Amino acid sequence: MKNMAAILGILTVLGIVAARADDVRRIALDGKEGVAAPAAEPGKDKIDRIHKVETPQIMLYPTVKKPSHGTVMVCPGGGYSILAVNHEGTDIAKMLNDDGWDVAVLLYRVSEGPKTRELAIEDAKAGLSLIQKRGGEFGLGTKKIGVMGFSAGGHLSARVTHEAAAAGTPPDFAVLMYPAYLEKDGKCLDEVAPSKVPAFLYVAEDDHFNKSSHAYEAACKEKGVPCEAHYAAKGGHGFGLKNPLPEGVKDWPDKLRAFLDGIAK
Repeated sequence: MKNMAAILGILTVLGIVAARADDVRRIALDGKEGVAAPAAEPGKDKIDRIHKVETPQIMLYPTVKKPSHGTVMVCPGGGYSILAVNHEGTDIAKMLNDDGWDVAVLLYRVSEGPKTRELAIEDAKAGLSLIQKRGGEFGLGTKKIGVMGFSAGGHLSARVTHEAAAAGTPPDFAVLMYPAYLEKDGKCLDEVAPSKVPAFLYVAEDDHFNKSSHAYEAACKEKGVPCEAHYAAKGGHGFGLKNPLPEGVKDWPDKLRAFLDGIAK
């Protein structure tokens, strides 16, 4: 038993054994610690789905590289009906950790009927504000604080960027991965209109939501907002950090890394 414990200890240090869900530091959006984890349902497609979030919260993933470049609040996608919590959340956190970023994965409310999107933006604003005001208390780097979202989480990230900028507390950057719901008739919606926050966009052209990225990029250009946009020919929607990644979108982590390296300077 002692030998087994020693082996597990070594594997954990090396990052080979993943932390259990109850080992992750969880903080409610009012700052209360030790909140319960929502149930996640593993899928045959290797995607873990959260269907209900009773207590909106951030899950903290600090990098071992100190001082960190800052913190990224990651918003998983799922069409506001579920949260695809691993390949668009916790796996993203570990990737960003490797690059020297602390991460707070936001578990926002989903599947709440017509009020869902308003509850979700409440959670996103509260999560960003909590990191901006108290991130240091939680061991997070606050030199740069950005938001990153996938699909519906990309919409949420664009919306919280817009609203926080209007309130005078914008994030330092926004990463929108194959964002959905940003446009109507090819025009960027007012609720997500870009501010002066630098943006990174990545989408595949065979994604049925690709118009959202094109509309957002056009709005950035019109307003003189820095925007780095990448359009892969193929890759579909919702690839995140699936293993394996579709061939056409394998470069997105490297593209993002280069963008974030520029932000960190």
